[in-house]
Amino acid sequence: MERLFDSLDASTGDRPRHKALGLTRRQLGILAGMAGAAGVGLACTQAQIEDLLEQIRNRPMRRNIATMDPDDPVIASYAAAVEAMQALPNTDARSWTRQAEIHNDFCRHHNWLFLPWHRAYLYYFEQICREMSGDDDFALPYWNWTVDRQVPAVFWDESSPLFHDNRTATPTSQASDAQVGQATVDNALATGNFILFAGEAVGLNHPPHFGPGMAPLESGPHNYIHNFVGGTMASFMSPLDPVFWLHHCRVDQLWVQWNLVEENPNTNDSDWTDTEFSEFSDRDGDPVTVRVAETTLYPLLSYRYDTQEVV
Repeated sequence: MERLFDSLDASTGDRPRHKALGLTRRQLGILAGMAGAAGVGLACTQAQIEDLLEQIRNRPMRRNIATMDPDDPVIASYAAAVEAMQALPNTDARSWTRQAEIHNDFCRHHNWLFLPWHRAYLYYFEQICREMSGDDDFALPYWNWTVDRQVPAVFWDESSPLFHDNRTATPTSQASDAQVGQATVDNALATGNFILFAGEAVGLNHPPHFGPGMAPLESGPHNYIHNFVGGTMASFMSPLDPVFWLHHCRVDQLWVQWNLVEENPNTNDSDWTDTEFSEFSDRDGDPVTVRVAETTLYPLLSYRYDTQEVV
């Protein structure tokens, strides 16, 4: 780890290397702590460190869909991936219906597994989108409903695979400020206590679906948006609506903000870190098993949000 920090203190141009990677030195410390909890060693040879830094530098960016034109390549890749997944037979684990059935059968809610389960769900779905679209740089966009209160316009184009005909919201429906506004989000982010931010604790490998209690992020904006969009989004088969994935990217982005911008730590309780999920499939349709602790590294090693850049 000392060698890694020495490498990050070196300059790239006129900037410290860690800033060129989009991370503060403090965030690198958080990375080290998360890696320790995940059982991932970052104290490597110099060559391995260089490979790790290259992976961090090149991780795809999850961007706010409101900043994109309708013909943005990211939106085109997402539409192509959705269309390809919808064309797959249900015997393929990557098919659109099978992906939604993962949520119907295995989702975690009302407990501290809510955040890591949905993060892993997004992560493997994003990998499948890369395979289906042929775009290996693809990163899911997110819908910032705190600022942009309408379902994004690209989801209302009836000629697009991103259109879904079972919504109660209309193109002009506005989400409530009281439910998703900045004051509500700030309240959810204000606590430094993991249980109060993430949800009530449950035991190791607690089964689907529900636990003893939700935190404000889940019970407030998360639940509200599902019901605001309505129709399929208000059911356990909500991932059949392509807007689902952008909604949950926003929830994940707020967890990243809580960790890396607000610099709050996750719990190191082994009942949380060692819980495993085995219901997901990789880009080839093969089953995978992922530990909760591993999901904490995803925003540092595998993707980033446009809100976590270091200036």
